[in-house]
Amino acid sequence: MPEPRNLHVDAVLTNLSIKYRNEAMIWPAVMPVAKVNKRSDKFTKYNKADSFKLVDDKIGPKSLPNEVDWGETPDNYSVKDHALGDWLPQESIDNADTPLQPEVDTNDFINLLLDIAQESRVANVIFAAGTYPSGNKVQLSGTAQWGGTADAPVQDLLTAIETCFIRANTVVMGADVWTKFRALPEVLDAVKGSTRYQGSPGGLATVEECRGLFEVENWLVGRGRYIATKEGQTPTYARLWGKHCAVLYVEKNPGIKTITFGLTFMEMLRQTQRDFDPKRGIKGAHYFKVACNSDEKIIASDLGYFIQDAVA
Repeated sequence: MPEPRNLHVDAVLTNLSIKYRNEAMIWPAVMPVAKVNKRSDKFTKYNKADSFKLVDDKIGPKSLPNEVDWGETPDNYSVKDHALGDWLPQESIDNADTPLQPEVDTNDFINLLLDIAQESRVANVIFAAGTYPSGNKVQLSGTAQWGGTADAPVQDLLTAIETCFIRANTVVMGADVWTKFRALPEVLDAVKGSTRYQGSPGGLATVEECRGLFEVENWLVGRGRYIATKEGQTPTYARLWGKHCAVLYVEKNPGIKTITFGLTFMEMLRQTQRDFDPKRGIKGAHYFKVACNSDEKIIASDLGYFIQDAVA
């Protein structure tokens, strides 16, 4: 009787394929997209001090009211272009077995790489000390870093949240920071309260518990990765978001007369363009280009606070 292996010819499985995917990108929740009509333009910023004046509003029977005034200053944005592309031979499309979908897969991979680049640009802005005013940042070191013998993670975060000119509603942590923060005894004591058994250290805080404890709407953990080595070398994978923490006030739907820490201005949202060149290969080839433009701009830096080197 023939061996079972001799009765089967290996083929590509139609119900299984393996594909690494980068973890969810958080940049749209950190610096929301503002769709604009021109590549560069001005926008209005009302003078901050005008909205916080304590004025004498008393008036006499025949008096005129005290006069108040307001003003504005212009600011501007200017988008930069971003695009990636790839050629896909027609014979690759014709010869693809299920579940491979060369056209869909090509578009997905290009978009994935554009996401990494976009996430990196936003992370580099958010996790840069120069982005914040002098009174809205701190650099931890030695035993003061979270997990050290002199750390104060709960107080550090409370100070950061309340220092923002408008109380922060968003916490952003790199994955390495969150991994350590959620296991800290001070954090566990704060979120678990009487349900935590003090005699047996251990446990993990959840995002929901921390969001409730610090009374913030958004708790974002940057888990995305990129290849830190040069092309051709053995890949070394690193986190896009470093060992830092930032707290921000973020307006989910920014518009006229709103305020937010930062915005991603986009004149052209992400678009896929396709062309065909019959001269390439035996059957021709399709060219896929995915393009957009953006300007990642800080709008109100005093609505953020940066904790640099939160963990070692």
